[in-house]
Amino acid sequence: MQPDRGPATSSVPESPADRADGVRRRVVEAVSDAMRSVQHREHGELHLYLSLLQDRLPVYVATVADLLSNVGQASVHKNLVMVAEATINFYDEVLAAKVAVLASPVQLVRLRQVMGPRQLGPHQAENSVAAYLRREQELGRVAARVEPQGAARLLIGACLNCAFTVLLLGDDAVPPRHEYATGLVRGLRLSP
Repeated sequence: MQPDRGPATSSVPESPADRADGVRRRVVEAVSDAMRSVQHREHGELHLYLSLLQDRLPVYVATVADLLSNVGQASVHKNLVMVAEATINFYDEVLAAKVAVLASPVQLVRLRQVMGPRQLGPHQAENSVAAYLRREQELGRVAARVEPQGAARLLIGACLNCAFTVLLLGDDAVPPRHEYATGLVRGLRLSP
């Protein structure tokens, strides 16, 4: 009998659609795991949040993953504005449900238990944007002085802040999404 060598790996890069399907699968597993292990009425907000993620996250992940296929194409500014708008829109859709989970220590612990092992979280978007920026740096389209991970964190964090501000104060508290996203990307000063 041959020893199990684990899952086969392929040298073919995963497509954005495959990545989105993988994320959808991990979120479905998280929802199923959460529903099996706790009483529904005790964690209703968590179930609502995970259900929203199941629907919204794969689309967002596909948009962010698409960024890597745009290296050297269009402009860095345009590519990042697209991701910034997608990030703001994603958080606009899920943040209210997430805040309800964060307000409950018990639900927050459970959220960490179901999401952590599946490597789900905002750090994934940061890592994708940072990888994109590194590749654009290699092509000379992003200044060498730019620290890709730091710039990615600033961009994704500012998008989350925009969605939070809208949740707290309403749409009038921030400029229109495209204008806001454009200002964020311009503020990163990425040009060589």
